[in-house]
Amino acid sequence: MKRQFDIIAGPPTKNLPFSSVVGFENLILVSGMVGRDPETGKIAVGDIAEQTRQTLSNIDHQLAKAGLSLKHVIKATVFITDMGMVQKMNQVYVSFFKSGLPARSCVQVVALPNPDALVEIEVMAHR
Repeated sequence: MKRQFDIIAGPPTKNLPFSSVVGFENLILVSGMVGRDPETGKIAVGDIAEQTRQTLSNIDHQLAKAGLSLKHVIKATVFITDMGMVQKMNQVYVSFFKSGLPARSCVQVVALPNPDALVEIEVMAHR
């Protein structure tokens, strides 16, 4: 069967079983990203605000591979390890979407794959 979507960016490391960015018709999907500093490979130092800032910067970088930016995002899903941190996360989150907030879900999870991560965000964008 022929693949129905385009792989725009493969996995962040070879041992991960997913693509970072895929496209289907006019949709671009970015897999869940955490606040990993691309220079050091480590989760951003600080609180949920710093991790959210780094996470959204990482997502913007992934969208750029498809010729898009955060202004093209139509849906985001936020996974957070403690809903008590959601207001701090929101303060940073809204600052990245100056042209309008996309639809969003936010759920608390028991843990994320990286034990230092407090937040993971995945997005869907439209070309």
